Amino acid sequence: MTTSVCRYGNGLKPDAEGEVQADESRTRRHLRVRDLLRQDGIVLESPDGLSPDDTLMRGEFLHRELRRGLVLHVSDAIEERPFTATSRRGEELSCIFFLDGNVDLSIGDRHFHFDAHGGVVQGVAIMNASPESFSRASLGGQHLRHLVVSATPEWLHLDALDEVADTKGGERLLREHLFEHRWTVTPRLIEIVRQIFAPPPLLPAMRDLYLESRAVELVAETMAAALQASRREPTGMILTRQDAICLDRAKNYVAARWADPLNVEVISRAAGISASGLQRLFRIAENQSVFEYVRKLRLAQAFAALSNGEATVLEASVVAGYSSAANFATAFRRQFGITPSHLMRRSESRHWPKSSQAV
Repeated sequence: MTTSVCRYGNGLKPDAEGEVQADESRTRRHLRVRDLLRQDGIVLESPDGLSPDDTLMRGEFLHRELRRGLVLHVSDAIEERPFTATSRRGEELSCIFFLDGNVDLSIGDRHFHFDAHGGVVQGVAIMNASPESFSRASLGGQHLRHLVVSATPEWLHLDALDEVADTKGGERLLREHLFEHRWTVTPRLIEIVRQIFAPPPLLPAMRDLYLESRAVELVAETMAAALQASRREPTGMILTRQDAICLDRAKNYVAARWADPLNVEVISRAAGISASGLQRLFRIAENQSVFEYVRKLRLAQAFAALSNGEATVLEASVVAGYSSAANFATAFRRQFGITPSHLMRRSESRHWPKSSQAV
């Protein structure tokens, strides 16, 4: 296979077919090579030979600076070709929510992997404390749904967020280069993500305020989750870089094989660490055992199935790995604050937005 490397400056403009409708809340289009590479310094590589008019992705996209230093990006699209895009990124906190798709990111010399399927939302916070090279690799031939809110340090230090930044945990979150935190997204955050994917019909000015309020809430919840994890870490028990790598491997393995029979020994082998060492990492970083982490992830899968109207309560209990519907209902309510039957009834009148309805 040959690799095509394309470089374009910002003088290259998309024609009418691929034009970005800046004043529209919903933009359905084919994202072509020329559309992606409108800015200086972007390099695109692909095993396919590419021309400026070739389509990389087709679907719906939104990329908007809601306020100076606060940017929202939403995509619900099919990747038609494999490609890697590289550029430079400035200082920013990225609040990332993946719903579907498999993507690899590299910022500087740090690698990040995202693998989300079945409607379960994965939350990730990454702090880029200094300008770095950025690379995004996609496989092609997949459905990609994700939402990213990016906030600069200047925006984060405004108003009440300044107080957060001055705390010990906030200092680490906002100053430690390539700090990463992954967590189980709460039902409240899932609802906010849904609202951004399917905003109500509003006038442009009101629509931007609506999206901005949701984006601000996502940033606040992301920071709260990272700070809570930081407060749980015992003194002297901060993870090393190698610990973080092993922890990421374990989480990615569980995310890809959550429906399989799993135990600590299997997961630890995949992560390249001993079983006791893996338990230590989960206790430090997640304040729970490996088993508890897997159980909560399976419950999140069951929540998504019920919320999407794709399963009955009994079927959802099987998804979560429970043989007893009563035990499943108890665990479900303890984690999400709602019973499975109540969630199923609510989903009958309000389903997860389909691909054709998303932004």
